[in-house]
Amino acid sequence: MTSLKIAVEGCGHGMLDEIYDELAKACHLRDWTLKDLDFLIICGDFQAMRNEQDLNCMSCPKRYRALGDFHKYYSGEKKAPVLTIVIGGNHEASNYFTELHHGGWLAPNIYYLGEVNVIRYGPYRIAGMSGIYKSRTYQRPRNARLPYDRKEISNVYHVRERDVSKLLHVKEPVDICLSHDWPRRVEWHGDYEALFRAKPHFLESARIDSLGNAPAEQVMSFLRPLYWFSGHMHVRYSATVHHNEDADIFKYVSVREDFRAQLPRSMTRHANLVKKTAPKSVSAAITNKLTRFLALDKPGPGHKFLETLVINDCASKEQDIRELYMERTAEGKFSLYYDEEWLAIIRSTSNSTSESGLDAESTKVHTGTTRGSTEDMLWVRDNITAKTLLRIPHDFEMVAPAHGSLEFKNIGEQPQEYPNPQTEKFCKLLGIQNKFSVDQSFDDEHGFITFG
Repeated sequence: MTSLKIAVEGCGHGMLDEIYDELAKACHLRDWTLKDLDFLIICGDFQAMRNEQDLNCMSCPKRYRALGDFHKYYSGEKKAPVLTIVIGGNHEASNYFTELHHGGWLAPNIYYLGEVNVIRYGPYRIAGMSGIYKSRTYQRPRNARLPYDRKEISNVYHVRERDVSKLLHVKEPVDICLSHDWPRRVEWHGDYEALFRAKPHFLESARIDSLGNAPAEQVMSFLRPLYWFSGHMHVRYSATVHHNEDADIFKYVSVREDFRAQLPRSMTRHANLVKKTAPKSVSAAITNKLTRFLALDKPGPGHKFLETLVINDCASKEQDIRELYMERTAEGKFSLYYDEEWLAIIRSTSNSTSESGLDAESTKVHTGTTRGSTEDMLWVRDNITAKTLLRIPHDFEMVAPAHGSLEFKNIGEQPQEYPNPQTEKFCKLLGIQNKFSVDQSFDDEHGFITFG
């Protein structure tokens, strides 16, 4: 199996120039060049600000808002020197990410995974979930439209149950999974004492079992990826998570008695945030027993925000990998591909609107016995795979004006909506409704459209 040379960065904070400069230095230390890298991962707070109006859609006090470097890559003034794969965090141009809620190119060579996604890079499967977890919005629909009010700006990026449920019905192995905030309880699988010394306030959250993302914990326990990368907490932290059927993590993790005595009894139960539609057991195809977790910091002097890795193992068995995924570019690299199983899941859950985060249609699909596992997979193979349409097209287009554009006005206002051609093409490919293109005046029985 082919090994990967990759780099992982924690929070982007709009500082692409610094990230790519540091990446070149990190490669030099390994006697690599940037051309040797397969891709760079940025674990959220990417801040894809195309112009000043996008800043008005970011959840952040005005005094901390900064345009950053991204607009130069968006406009074509610069190009990312290496394939860059990103997820969203809690400080983003939420309007731009909503345009690409199924994923897409933010700029040439910079690919956003969307709210949730699974894609292919050669034999490797990469999954991601954007945003952060807040229990108060978890079961709400994702339906905010511009202009955002104050409440929408502060929760449009929150993780939703409807999205997590899709990841929980992936049955084939995943190699790399990304989240912005850490999966809950992962702190106990590493050097937690050193972590709490460096970040004393983390202990207060850990004591009440709220340090991290509970749905991400559930996804990790079901997908059991080989690697999991995160940002958000502005500290480097590594851990090794051993997967088992027993929910009591203290049987397998050494935690000092004085710490354990302070923790709630809920720590002996697996997270189950998608109760009605979650599968009862891990897929038989997923046999991995160990996940390597790494979280990294944000750019800045002395910050541990970027690392390079070599990945030699692959969760998929060679006989299960389609030859088309293994095609190389002229530079000898793999390309990004849509994933058959994921496309079937998206198709099976996208052809309905609902006031709830999990409507009757998606609940029926997620019992795992009907369209999602059979009919839609056959449809994908007949209409996409057989027509060699799985390769993700390089179809980036500028839809909003870039910083410095003569046509750009009213920088203190939120921008208009820009339906993105990439999303339209993806929805046509799958034969699903592009809900972002539906005019705001659309009036179904509930008065709104739910994205995703």
